[in-house]
Formats: sequence, structure tokens, C-alpha cells
Amino acid sequence: HRLLSSSLIAQPDATGVMKRGHHAIRLLLLLSSSSPSSSLTLGRVRALRALGERSIQFARDGHYDRAEALQRRVLNGMQKHGHPDIATALNNLADTCYLQGALEEAERLQRELWSFQRERLGDGHPQTLKVMGILLPVTLTAQGRFAEAMGLCSEAGSQMDEHLGEMHPHTIAAAALREVLAAHVQGTFEALYSAPPPI
Repeated sequence: HRLLSSSLIAQPDATGVMKRGHHAIRLLLLLSSSSPSSSLTLGRVRALRALGERSIQFARDGHYDRAEALQRRVLNGMQKHGHPDIATALNNLADTCYLQGALEEAERLQRELWSFQRERLGDGHPQTLKVMGILLPVTLTAQGRFAEAMGLCSEAGSQMDEHLGEMHPHTIAAAALREVLAAHVQGTFEALYSAPPPI
């Protein structure tokens, strides 16, 4: 499986064009969709993961349509066989949709991710709580649904305190988000950021 190395996928030629990368992507698409059996072989998993990594680079470069197309391909491949990487695929696709301003689709994917994490990892797992208390509330906030985001973030914050502790990075991030959301809900958002810094 040396053909699947990141060096083959990511190396530009002298003009900066990702020519070998395009050939590698075609190869990865072929490997990710064709298999002598219906099972998700190790080679297909590697191909799907490599496509996922390439899609992230597309998104970083601002090629969101190409990133989304690859990410949907990866997600479909993982979902078809119930592979644990479904979570990563959902998260990546939700991020890309968010960056494109497709907030309703980002929310739908994050809710699907939340459900998947709860089923596989449990309600108190850090990754489950991160989706519930940080990712989903941020997407709801971007849609102007401050009260809904606040309720979800507050509920997650209580669980984070219980399961992760007050000093966990997720707990701290959720607490900061709740402060901003509370200011929005109370109509004091402007005051929050115009106040002088503490001495």
C-alpha cells in the first residue's frame, strides 16, 4: 500500500500544480469503491482515510466544493460498513458545511455525530460532550438561535463538570461559550466586549 502514502498525494510539481495528487486521488477513489468482497478491507480503510486527509487540505485551501465531495464519499464508505471512523467523517463534513455557510446541514451532521457518539461512547465521554456543549451550540449561535444554544451548552456544562472536571479543556471552552451566549440572551453582548479589562 505504498501508493497511498501522503507524499504521493500531496507533492506539487515544479509549477505548483498537484498533478500527482490528482492521479493519486483517482487511484484512492478506485480503491475505496472496489473490493473483491463486500467487507471493508484494510486497503479500503486506508484509501478512505487518505481521501479524508486530502479533503481537509482542500478545505484549508478554500476548495470547499471539492472537500465536500470527497468527504461525502468517505462518509458513505464508512457508514456502509459501520466503521468507527464515521465520527471523524461526520465531523469533517460538518466543518466544511459550516465554512460554506450551510449551517442547517452542518447542524444536521453534528446532531448525527452526537447521536453516534452517545451510542458508541456514552453520554459522559469527552467527545460526546464536546459535540453537545461546544460544536453544536456554536452552529446554533451562527444561526441566531442563542437561547437554544445556551440551553444545550448549559446542560453539557453540568455533565462536563461531573464527568470531566472543571479544569478539562472542554469544560473551560464550554464555560466561555456560555458566558458569551448568556450575554446574547440577556441583550448585553455589546456591554460584555466594551467593558474595560479586569485589573
